[in-house]
Amino acid sequence: MSAFVVSLFFVNTVSANTSQAMYRLYNPNSGEHFYTSSFVEAKSIITAGWQYEHVGWNAPSTGDPVYRLYNPNAGDHHFTLNSNEKVMLVNQGWRDEGISWYSDAKKSVKLYRAYNPNAKSGSHNYTTFYGEQTSLIKVGWRDEGLAWYGTNIKPLDNKDSILKELSDGAVGLNKVRFDKVGSEKRRNWLYQTIKWSIPLAADGRLYPSVMTAQAILESGWGESGLSVKANNLFGIKKGNWSGEVYQAVTAEAAHKNGKYTGYRTQAEANAGGKAQVLDLKKGQYYWIITPFRKYSSQQGSLANYVSVLSQSGYADVRRTQAKDYKASAKALVDRVGWKYATDPKYAQSIINVIEMYNLQALD
Repeated sequence: MSAFVVSLFFVNTVSANTSQAMYRLYNPNSGEHFYTSSFVEAKSIITAGWQYEHVGWNAPSTGDPVYRLYNPNAGDHHFTLNSNEKVMLVNQGWRDEGISWYSDAKKSVKLYRAYNPNAKSGSHNYTTFYGEQTSLIKVGWRDEGLAWYGTNIKPLDNKDSILKELSDGAVGLNKVRFDKVGSEKRRNWLYQTIKWSIPLAADGRLYPSVMTAQAILESGWGESGLSVKANNLFGIKKGNWSGEVYQAVTAEAAHKNGKYTGYRTQAEANAGGKAQVLDLKKGQYYWIITPFRKYSSQQGSLANYVSVLSQSGYADVRRTQAKDYKASAKALVDRVGWKYATDPKYAQSIINVIEMYNLQALD
C-alpha cells in the first residue's frame, strides 16, 4: 500500500456548481488524512490502498483560496488558507501544488485544524466536527483553531456513494475465500479479475460480487475457449458490436415451448452441419453457432460488461434498484423481456458462487 500520494495532482477549476463535495480519505499505514474535490483523484487514491471515509465538508466554487502543499521527503500533504504559511513551507522545501479549493467568504461552516507534534506524516487534521477536534486534543494533539470555512450549499454532483462502494470493495478483497479455490492459477486469475472489477463496478453502480461470479461461471475461471481465444468472460454475443467477433458453439435453454433453430447436441454443432428446426419444451437445451464479441484483453471484457449492464434494460440489476447481490442476480433473469440468460437456474448459480467464496464482502 502506498504510504503517500505519488505524482497525483488534479487542478481544481471553477465550474457552474455553487459548491463541491470535499472527499476525505485515510492512509492506515501513514496515518495521513487527505482531502480533495476531485472524484478522479479520490478514485486513484482508493485504488492505491487508501480508505474512503466520507464527505468532509462542502466547499464553495469561489471565495478565499486554500493552498495545497506536498512534502516529498515525508510524503505528507498540508493545506492552508494562509499565504504567508504557504511561502514559508515552500522555502523549507515543500512543493506548491496550487489552489486546492476555496473557503466560504460568508464563514458558514467552521473547519477546525489540529496538529500532532509526534507524527512524521499526517500531522494535521481538518474537521467540521468539534467533537473530533476535542477528542484529538485530549490525546495530545494541539488545537490550531480555525482552518477555513465550508458552505451550507449542497453540491449538484456528489459521488460519495460511488467512492464508498469502491472503498468497501477494496477492503472486502481481503475477506474473499481464496483458500477455497482449487489451484494457484485460478486463485491468481480470481484476484486479478476482482482488482479490475471493483472500480468498474463502482462506476457502473453494479455489485462486484455478481460481476465476479458471472465471470467465473461464464468463462470457467478464464479457461473456456471463448475467454482464451476472444477474452470474452461473459459470453456476450455480437449484437450491435462493431469490433472483432469470434464464432463459437454455445448452449441455449428454450424460454418457452416452441420451435428453435439449432442443434440437438454439442457434437452436432461442433461438426458444423446445417442447423435444424427443433421442437422443444421450455427449459430444454439446444446448441447454436453464433458470433461473440472479441476483446483485446480480459479487462476490456469486464469494461464492456459494465457498458452493457448500463443500458436501460438492466436498470433493476444495478444498486440503484437492487437492494443486494441476491436481488441483482435474480433481476438478470426474473423478468419479462430482456434477460441476460435463458437458464432458469442462472440466478441461483450466481448466488451460490458468491456465497461459496464470500464475494459478497466486495459489496
